[in-house]
Amino acid sequence: MRVTKTFSIANPVPFVDVHVHRDNLLFLDPSAIRNGKGKYATAANSALVAFFGEVLRLRLSTASGDHVKGQELLGHLHEPNETRLGMSVKSKFGRAFGDEESKDLWDLLDKSHEARIAVLTRLEHLRLFADGVGYDLISDATTRIVFHVLADFTADMMNTYPSLAAGAATDEYDLFDPASLTWKKRNLTLPVADGRPLLLVPKEWVYWRLLMDVSPFYNRYATETLQIEQTVIGSDGKARKPSKKKLNESNPDKRELNRKQATKYKEQDNRNLVDEYQQEVDSDFAPLTDDDIRNRTEL
Repeated sequence: MRVTKTFSIANPVPFVDVHVHRDNLLFLDPSAIRNGKGKYATAANSALVAFFGEVLRLRLSTASGDHVKGQELLGHLHEPNETRLGMSVKSKFGRAFGDEESKDLWDLLDKSHEARIAVLTRLEHLRLFADGVGYDLISDATTRIVFHVLADFTADMMNTYPSLAAGAATDEYDLFDPASLTWKKRNLTLPVADGRPLLLVPKEWVYWRLLMDVSPFYNRYATETLQIEQTVIGSDGKARKPSKKKLNESNPDKRELNRKQATKYKEQDNRNLVDEYQQEVDSDFAPLTDDDIRNRTEL
């Protein structure tokens, strides 16, 4: 049963029409939010920037108190269930947030040269560099950080479609406050479907993977820059460059090469490969169609 059928709402709708009784194979994507339009996208993107910026600041601080604050911030990114997004069966791309993941991320940022030279500046960049960061982890963290925005959007949908309000329940939720950069408790009233609270998501904010992903960066930036570096001019004046196949065989660890090339070019040439990739992603961005969403949620 999808949301529209459960609450007798006619399509099309501005939210993801998920199956309410199970997870749906879509992910809340920070890049899609970054490219979104309107007040909700603006508010959600601002919250993501504020949260990750503060975590980085605290991680790179030398004050022990800041480290306590940073770990406390990350400690609230537990797996949410209200959106019904994510993977029912965890695959190699799925890893949900828990206490262990929060600690791993804190430790990773301590060791991350990318963070120290400001290449790693957004939550979605973790997928390019950090081992073990799956689609679910980024989607879950994004959901928790922008939960208050999704709640406001859901309240708007409840006003637009009154049937959503029938049987709605009020409960206390842990929400990130971008103004104070802390987590605060707030009562929210959400629809209830299949006996559980339901948080609606703008359909332009989801994707079937993450738009900024490890392999595209590896293929289009890491290996291409390495290919240029290893190109030689022969005695005949012709350029001879190694094949992509050879470079792939020599550099099987995609994230390791991503880290190496991104940091090297930022340090040596002040060229930000991540920014270039992000601009490419943004220029090519197109939200999923209703058919795309329906097909993906049937998987």
